[in-house]
Amino acid sequence: MIKRPTHFFDERGGRHCIILFFMCVFSFPCTYLSYGQYSFSTGAPSNGLAGAVCAIPDEIESLQSVASSAFAEHASISSHYKNHYLLPEIHTISAVGLFPVHKWVVGIAAQKMGPAHYQELTTGLSIAHSIAHTALGLRINWQELYIEGFKTQHALIFEFGGIVNLSPRLHFGASVYNFTLSKLDHKLLPVVLRCGLNGKTNTPLVLSVELEKNNYNPLSIKCAAQYEFSHRFKVSIGYAYPASKLHAGFIVSQQRIKVSYSLSWHMRLGLSQDFSIFYTLKKKTT
Repeated sequence: MIKRPTHFFDERGGRHCIILFFMCVFSFPCTYLSYGQYSFSTGAPSNGLAGAVCAIPDEIESLQSVASSAFAEHASISSHYKNHYLLPEIHTISAVGLFPVHKWVVGIAAQKMGPAHYQELTTGLSIAHSIAHTALGLRINWQELYIEGFKTQHALIFEFGGIVNLSPRLHFGASVYNFTLSKLDHKLLPVVLRCGLNGKTNTPLVLSVELEKNNYNPLSIKCAAQYEFSHRFKVSIGYAYPASKLHAGFIVSQQRIKVSYSLSWHMRLGLSQDFSIFYTLKKKTT
């Protein structure tokens, strides 16, 4: 009996990476057309890693990396809270649900940011699938911008991402946000390209690096490390340049529940906090 390949460089795995290659090549020209922020907050696990998560094959990163939802084995729900720079008026609340259906994973997400007089509301519907050594995900976001005294604005935004298993210990990931050049009030929303690597060492240490490009911001480089003290407890640190942001966090797991908390420190703006809780509807088998 022939053993199936376990990584990208075996058999036909390279063909699936072509999708990611063209996604990177044809997305770079779009990045100069964008501005501003992009929709979903990172969630505490991603924030603890400075957001360098586009290549991590773990469904808990699905809020930031849609392709990561392809690795969900059972249905799960999660909620996330972010306080920006210790200002009570500026906070973000998010919720995510992942539901495996046959060989696909369907996801729903919702987020609200800002106080009553200024709010950004985002809902998303995603679908993800794992093909051989490649996981692909697509999310459609409906975004609303409400400013008191002004007409509410709407936009339909698409994002696409993928993760390739290059070897048993190394993953490559890439994603494109708003490749359809959606607008709010006749102004283009950000088109953001991200690509990165995630690698496991011979120890419980996992390293991640990611590049992110947005036209109104310089090229961002994010580096992170996560150490697994046990299957129930992980700690992470990260750094983003040139924003000069330091990140740290932890994840505690107990049966079906995972709780994560993280901090990020911006050298000019100060401290932000993230809190996330995940619940798996069915306990995973080992």
